[in-house]
Amino acid sequence: MGNVECLPDDPVLRLKILSKAGFLYFGAIEDKDRQLSGFLEVLVSYHGISKLTIAKMAGVEENDIDRLLVNPPEKIEIEVKYKIAVTVMELRFWLKDCESPI
Repeated sequence: MGNVECLPDDPVLRLKILSKAGFLYFGAIEDKDRQLSGFLEVLVSYHGISKLTIAKMAGVEENDIDRLLVNPPEKIEIEVKYKIAVTVMELRFWLKDCESPI
């Protein structure tokens, strides 16, 4: 409804809450392949994990990682996408504390 009066006055805390709410909203309406591609891009560009490393961890080919990173992501087999998604989720979980807040 747009009512933000219930949010804390601290601007940093308010921003964190609004960012998480926005993530939940846009995550529900965004294309899931594009979302996976974005998370994968964070691992490669922000954390510096090589595409080959991610591919080996997921048990897929490096070109499968490349196909997900193009814009828009290319279609890949569902089993391959699942393996990559699980690996990306695992890596993001372990590395989330290394990412600076907005």
